[in-house]
Amino acid sequence: MQKRNKAHLVGMLGTGVRGLVPILLAQNIKVSGSDTSSGSLPEEFERLGVDYSPSHDRENLGPDVDFVVRTAAVGNDNAEIREAHRLGIPVYKYSEFLGELMGQQRGIAVAGTHGKTTTSAMIAWVLYYAGKEPSFLIGGEIPQLGSSRQGSGGDFVAEACEYDHSFLELDPAAAVVTNVEEEHLDYFKDLAEISSAFEQFISRIRGDGLLVLNADDSQTMNLVPAASCASIQTFSLESIDGDWWPHQLRSRGLESSFVLRGPGKIRQEVQLSIPGRHNVKNALAAAAICSWAGVSVEKIAEALGAFRGVRRRFEVLARGRVTVIDDYAHHPTEVEALLGAARAGGFEGKIIGVFQPHQYSRLRRMLGEFAVALAGFDEVLVTRPYKARDSREDKEAVNSTMLTKEIAGLGGKAVDTPGFRDAHKRLDENVMDGDAVIFMGAGDITILAHNYAGRPWGIPIVEQGGK
Repeated sequence: MQKRNKAHLVGMLGTGVRGLVPILLAQNIKVSGSDTSSGSLPEEFERLGVDYSPSHDRENLGPDVDFVVRTAAVGNDNAEIREAHRLGIPVYKYSEFLGELMGQQRGIAVAGTHGKTTTSAMIAWVLYYAGKEPSFLIGGEIPQLGSSRQGSGGDFVAEACEYDHSFLELDPAAAVVTNVEEEHLDYFKDLAEISSAFEQFISRIRGDGLLVLNADDSQTMNLVPAASCASIQTFSLESIDGDWWPHQLRSRGLESSFVLRGPGKIRQEVQLSIPGRHNVKNALAAAAICSWAGVSVEKIAEALGAFRGVRRRFEVLARGRVTVIDDYAHHPTEVEALLGAARAGGFEGKIIGVFQPHQYSRLRRMLGEFAVALAGFDEVLVTRPYKARDSREDKEAVNSTMLTKEIAGLGGKAVDTPGFRDAHKRLDENVMDGDAVIFMGAGDITILAHNYAGRPWGIPIVEQGGK
């Protein structure tokens, strides 16, 4: 059996790979790693003795390294990967290693274009709350638990990302598909190719397992013929024909309540402390999985009521004269859901968006859809796109000015603020008491959000990580 006393993580500040650190340490595996991004190693990792380098160099690969894990963004031409191959050290892609970890327990995977992080976080939280002691690795941080954990129970909860066909490394016992839309078009050719990847994914669910599908999404329901697992359940906001659905759904401010209806005449009151109809859907999917995992519906409802969300998913950084919200939304559907949740929140003043497009390629292909989604804000500021895996052609074909013009053409109020200082200045000049400012994007817009939340009119909410 391969010796595994020390791991080296290349791209260790990436959302997934950094989540491996607590799990590896809990297995008594020492950890070192490197990353050239602008982030810094969490203080907790430093205290735990993790060796970190802010550069990629073959010298980072110490003689005691037994295996290497790399992010999908790190290729075989990386200096450390080349050195590992030269030395005969096994190298795993993150998705490969995640599949190996999941294979050691009963895997629960959450896939879909949107909602993966919150749904997987809900599942992990409910199982933890119910005393099931799950292991989990998700793409966002649960304030009460963190983003990953090695538990002593038998379940392993993880997001299943379609990019690079990564989720085809997983063989879960149960899986959720929240929705299927066009996304990652820098990798996939079209929606048909995306759907084909999802079909391959659900065919990997164990024969005695469970598949949970969003009945309101036709693309998702088209996957059913590809499934060969023992049980398929659905959830729906739109129809009582779903196996799981909310009866008497009500929204009040940033909270929701409903009667959870499910198989076997399940009927249970649920109170959610996070906003938006999309989060009700996420809760339905989580309820289906956790019921299958042996949690009582009463305990599911209790746990969902105690769930406080995930960082960067409608995360309220400050409340005071102005409310400041930070969100990961970087797809038109996510922006629309975010704005819908904000409108239901009952803010007295304007709802102002600050949007950083994530990838020139995504903006180029979805310019019109983004304009429609953003035109609903009372005002939206658009920064220059965050570059990631973009070709020169994409970068030359689209910019923030083009998006603001599209929004204005739809009757929306949009301002081109390429730099963060431009956006900050515009906010300083125009935000008034009672307004809500929502920062959106999967890039580094969160830096501006936290900086802005520290202004005198905001009262940071410390327990939610506001600065």
